[in-house]
Amino acid sequence: MTGKERMISAMLGRPVDRVPIWLREGFDFHLSLPGPGDFTNGWRSDAAYGALLESIREHCDLRVGWSTGGHFNRVLGIDPRFMEGKAEPVSERVRRRTTTIHTPGGDLFSVTEAHRGSNTAWHTKYPVQSLEDLDKLRSVPFEVAPVSYASYENQRPLLGDRGVLCLGLSSPWVVFSTCMPFELALEWSVTERSLVHEVLEEITERALACLRVVLDRPLDTIANTGGSEQCTPPMMSPESYAEFVTPYDGRLVALLNEHDIPVNCHCHGHVSHVLPQLVEMGYASTDPVEPELGGGDLPIARARELVGGRLTLIGNLQFDELEHASSDHIRRRVREIIDSGRRRLVLSASAGPISRMSENMLLNYRAWVDEAVAYGAAK
Repeated sequence: MTGKERMISAMLGRPVDRVPIWLREGFDFHLSLPGPGDFTNGWRSDAAYGALLESIREHCDLRVGWSTGGHFNRVLGIDPRFMEGKAEPVSERVRRRTTTIHTPGGDLFSVTEAHRGSNTAWHTKYPVQSLEDLDKLRSVPFEVAPVSYASYENQRPLLGDRGVLCLGLSSPWVVFSTCMPFELALEWSVTERSLVHEVLEEITERALACLRVVLDRPLDTIANTGGSEQCTPPMMSPESYAEFVTPYDGRLVALLNEHDIPVNCHCHGHVSHVLPQLVEMGYASTDPVEPELGGGDLPIARARELVGGRLTLIGNLQFDELEHASSDHIRRRVREIIDSGRRRLVLSASAGPISRMSENMLLNYRAWVDEAVAYGAAK
């Protein structure tokens, strides 16, 4: 099977020749390696990383994200044409990006900082700090901006049949909570509950409107919704997911399913009470399904019992295991995961590297792939 066939078959519960191996971010086998001067990804020019890549390349399957040009942003999903970004260096090692959001009630500002050698960014200022700011942001007039398929078209020939393309969406709860300090979102979920649901409804309607335009042409893709772990313990109560996620994410999943696009849910945390809801919403798969030692509340075997073959599980090697455990431990964990069932399984990790990999982690990735290839063939 090709990587594409293997990933799709695993996601839909069809037979596979072996368990797919998806290494997540940090392993873009279909792209050229960046040079050492690359601000965020220069660590990937290390010779040891390149050697690992070459030794495992043929055994790994890909899921490559694409976007439509800002329609599914985490600023209430407003029209991206009302946002203006400016990047500037703070020092040789730090870059800052300031986004000005033009609203009828005055400008709001968001500031993020990125550090050299780390492919992520940190918020240092959120646009919403008060109910007044939220009102300003909600007052931005909405219409669906022009859709760009450039990301989709550029990735397709590079990816080929190595894996699947994946349209990224954020859970409406995350689109709400990420434009403010998270403790404020938590506070308002209690003190301003009706308002929060009103805003979540607006965000969902905007996302649906954008999706309808995006899906106006046939697309060879899967989709992923991300971030709903914010509504699982220990961040929020077990009941929060059913209140703040399921009624809204479920509508996005339903629309994607109408267009025969399988959907994955990315959700960390305690998900034993969430998995049945994912099945009901129509998700095809979920990741990373974490055990108690990894910040979750169930091993993959228990997750299998809860979903009863109705949901593909993607996981569940923990990132800290890959960083700190022995290679023998990783090999045992790979066998344990595969022994939970070869159907409806994609062998993956809770996260991928975003900065320089340690020598131990490099060894553990090699052990992971070697053991998966030897042990993961269909029986």
